[in-house]
Amino acid sequence: MHVPDRAIMKSLRGEALGVVGGLGPLASAEFVRTVYRCASWEREQEAPRVLMDSNPAFPDRTSAFLAGEEDTVLPMLVEVLEGLVRLGATRLLICCMTAHHLLPRLSPELRRKVVPVPEVVVAQLRRATGRYLVLCTSGTRRLSLLERQPGWAEVADRVVFPDAADQDLVHELIYRLKRNADPAVLAPLVSSLRARYRADGFVVGCSEIHLLASHLYGGVEHPECIDPFLAIASSLARP
Repeated sequence: MHVPDRAIMKSLRGEALGVVGGLGPLASAEFVRTVYRCASWEREQEAPRVLMDSNPAFPDRTSAFLAGEEDTVLPMLVEVLEGLVRLGATRLLICCMTAHHLLPRLSPELRRKVVPVPEVVVAQLRRATGRYLVLCTSGTRRLSLLERQPGWAEVADRVVFPDAADQDLVHELIYRLKRNADPAVLAPLVSSLRARYRADGFVVGCSEIHLLASHLYGGVEHPECIDPFLAIASSLARP
């Protein structure tokens, strides 16, 4: 079982988690579903508190960042994060991997509240064994978002990225999931890519890939899948 470092997670049990959703809406809805699927309680009043602002009006992150237009996304992100804090959120989750490119531009106060999903990936990889294929948007890939995280050098030799042509396929798979494609139809592509790159498993490098992982593994931790969204949901639900 892959458990992220407590130093990163700081134990989310008992926290009110504010979720920046809508990036895309199906993926963030699946994350909230995962939180409650992981949790156990005697009475529903003991279940985790989750606040989500699902706002699909955000500009496409990959297009904006690769065009150097970060400021079309940043003010909206700050507005949603601050709004969630005002509503009572004590920790924050941006349910979009690519959007974490903007973390260094947040105020220190806001940034301290954000659970850094890319860092959770690295922590999970550090505890895992085997070779993993990263499935992420072309924005995350071209911005080297994961490679910029602390501790990446320790895990880099066990991680493989698709080549340019296959990265385009992965990006299209992600956008098909955004358009409500059936994960069951797309699962064979992931199996094919894993075989091509001789990978023992894959990294959920995008919140839409969490949708696919939930379909494949039923929301349960599995050694073939490094899923930071599942790990965060589990930490919120467990002591």
